[in-house]
Amino acid sequence: MAKYLKYGLLATAMLAVSSGAVASETDRLMELLIEKQILTQQEADAIRSEAKVERKPLIGQEFGYEPTAPLPVDEGAEVFVRRLGVETADGSERFRIRGRVQLDAAWQDFGDDIPNVAREGNDFADYGVIFRRLRLGALGLMREKFEWQIELDFAEDAVEIDNTYMAYLMDHGGRLAAGLFKEPFTMEYSTSSRYITFMERSAAVDAYKVSKEPGIMYETIKPNYYVGVGIFGSGIEFERSVEEGYSFAGRASFAPYLSGTDFVHIGGGINYRKNALDKSTDLYRPLRLRTREGTRAIDARLIGRDDLEGVEDFTRYNLEFAAGVGSWWVQAEYLTVDIDLDRERLEAALGGNATAENSLTQDGWYLYTGYYLTGESKPYRAFSGDYGALRPNANFSPSQGTWGAFEVAFGYSVADSLEHTRPGRGQKQDRYVLGLNWFLTPEVMVKFNVIYLEGERDIFEDDGWVYGVRGQYFF
Repeated sequence: MAKYLKYGLLATAMLAVSSGAVASETDRLMELLIEKQILTQQEADAIRSEAKVERKPLIGQEFGYEPTAPLPVDEGAEVFVRRLGVETADGSERFRIRGRVQLDAAWQDFGDDIPNVAREGNDFADYGVIFRRLRLGALGLMREKFEWQIELDFAEDAVEIDNTYMAYLMDHGGRLAAGLFKEPFTMEYSTSSRYITFMERSAAVDAYKVSKEPGIMYETIKPNYYVGVGIFGSGIEFERSVEEGYSFAGRASFAPYLSGTDFVHIGGGINYRKNALDKSTDLYRPLRLRTREGTRAIDARLIGRDDLEGVEDFTRYNLEFAAGVGSWWVQAEYLTVDIDLDRERLEAALGGNATAENSLTQDGWYLYTGYYLTGESKPYRAFSGDYGALRPNANFSPSQGTWGAFEVAFGYSVADSLEHTRPGRGQKQDRYVLGLNWFLTPEVMVKFNVIYLEGERDIFEDDGWVYGVRGQYFF
């Protein structure tokens, strides 16, 4: 009888361990069985060892691919509180809530002619405060191979669908995704807004960037290079009279040198888009290639104030370079957009105000450099050709004498959009930015930007200053 009781209790103990019972309760049961001399210490250790669930090696987790990276919890825990997440013991199923908040404030000191450069016609507000981004979503992993995400943006008193997709993770280190997400193009645009250096992306990237569109995309998940190719539509709103257009997009990058936190990055991309055609008017949809002055809290549209008409198709190209050594880093990109016009539809839209050209070119570039005053390094990710979250050497804790991480950065960018479908409506912007970034923790940071800009349109030229600050946290 004692033998059967022992075997029954052994089965109960193994079931408790393997079913993920609370660790303290499992240990208490084991100690009780040892105390009653039903189990020896050696038998108890053997049960724990045999019942332990091994975590499956998931694609990309060893170099930080987010959906497969293990939750940073103690062994045996299945819930992570700070950034709420739940996963199975073997890591093959997981769910996590995510979100970001970016609150911006800005002040301007513009020259008298900046409203004319922006073709605004009246003076701009001296200051402004906005929620730049206010996002809430969830992402997860199902059955080890299926990655998913759903995200909404609540900024500017509107609700918009953001990243929403399903992806299959392939054994060879690839990913096939379908849904709404970024088209692959440029290093700065590929970097999440959580991790960009300044409050806004450069004048060139912001003006000539691609968008988040519905599509199908294949990407590699490899430790030292990235390739992404896809086919995309145009918007998710159905309009029965609109032939929405499409794009073919591709981006590739690699790290010819990667040693610890030191790196060299080289890459480039191409994006061809057929413009949307409104069948009810037989006109192409206006093309918007626009950027502001380095903050959205003051809305000076110094590039792209007037949309381009009669655009049949256009092709974007970019080249990218970045490098980091210790706490110092540098980053640069060149972008150009070749725009093909449909003469008949252009003249139907603009009449005698249309340019005489059959094609246009707009281009720009930027150069950034920065340094971490507290010894950190730029968190480069070769597997995606962009940057991830910075982890301060010491989080903000005045009681312990630590103040987080500090980064100083300087950037110059130019966007030349002087060629326009309406003569005299083209614009050009040169932007200089000095930034100080304060990382209190990996999730909480403050950005300070001082921006000097020069704007040009037709006979108007002027300059001005903008001072901005952003408070940000994400989870």
